[in-house]
Amino acid sequence: MNYQLLGACLMLLVSPITSANFFSIQPPVEQGEIWGPKQVANVEEVARVFRESLIEATGDAPLMRRDAHPKAHGCVEGSLQINPENLKPEHQVGLFKEQQTYKTITRFSNGDPNHKKDDDKADVRGMATKILGTTYKNLLQEASIEEDQVHDLVFMNSDEFFISNPKQYEKFMNATQGRFGVLPYLLTHWRSLGVILKAREKIANPLDINYRSATPYKIGPNSMKMKFETCKKHVDVMPKNATPNFLSEKLAKSLAAGEECFDFLVQINRDPKKNDIEDSINKWNVKKSPFVKVGRLTLKKQVGFLEDASKDKCEKMTFNPWRAPMANRPLGGLNRVRLEVYLRQFEFRTEYNQK
Repeated sequence: MNYQLLGACLMLLVSPITSANFFSIQPPVEQGEIWGPKQVANVEEVARVFRESLIEATGDAPLMRRDAHPKAHGCVEGSLQINPENLKPEHQVGLFKEQQTYKTITRFSNGDPNHKKDDDKADVRGMATKILGTTYKNLLQEASIEEDQVHDLVFMNSDEFFISNPKQYEKFMNATQGRFGVLPYLLTHWRSLGVILKAREKIANPLDINYRSATPYKIGPNSMKMKFETCKKHVDVMPKNATPNFLSEKLAKSLAAGEECFDFLVQINRDPKKNDIEDSINKWNVKKSPFVKVGRLTLKKQVGFLEDASKDKCEKMTFNPWRAPMANRPLGGLNRVRLEVYLRQFEFRTEYNQK
């Protein structure tokens, strides 16, 4: 018997931060959001399946990993410079309120739940950036759940998320428990399949590609999506004899040679009827809703982030899209499901990994 896992389960049941507390911090609906008893029921089922999946995937292992994007290529230091001059006054809120430069930590990752999967295989790619020492509070601080003065940006290499709403999220998660996995679900949900197939790509360097928020966020009276656009002019060539973890090696080599950067852009939703924030698969028309540059993320020249101590720190680091100010909070039912699930998983993994 895995007594470590049993202890984590018991601690989760008696923890002072209960699911009722999580539901209580859901902000009021706005901008066409839909949230009610049906969506709450979807959350409970999604959370149940996620927990069972974590338990099964962990087995007797001493470390409970993330359910998604478990394989990191490295957590690297940098800075995010914000310049809101291209935004209208009503959009200069939260992160975009003033010209400012923040220190950051950015984690690059593979999306496949199998953390042992070789890097040269097609996969969804992730980029999560933790903005440190913000001049504003995030929602989890406001709710007295956390104290850290941070803002997390959780991006992937896709314009859209692969699930549209809470109901479909529940169906997808239940499908993962079936004999044939998610295949039956994807074969009957073509838009989800299309997003996944498009996002699964082979890359030679995590710095070669662009990363996006995929889901909508608030920016004052409107919704937005965000993007990190690589500054690299030339894409690296795939190695002929790639090692299983060559992407971390390539990242280390690039940053040992010098700085790298990503331009930071936002896409204001100019067509809210067509760009329904309750449909996260919906792709926004760039011509009608163009991207606007609001800053730059610079990854400093550095070495040592692949050493054991740094990798351990990176593994224990968590990213939550709801570590954001109310003025830039995630929007839509799908993101509200993520609020519940991320908090419960964080609590569950923390209890387990501290044993």
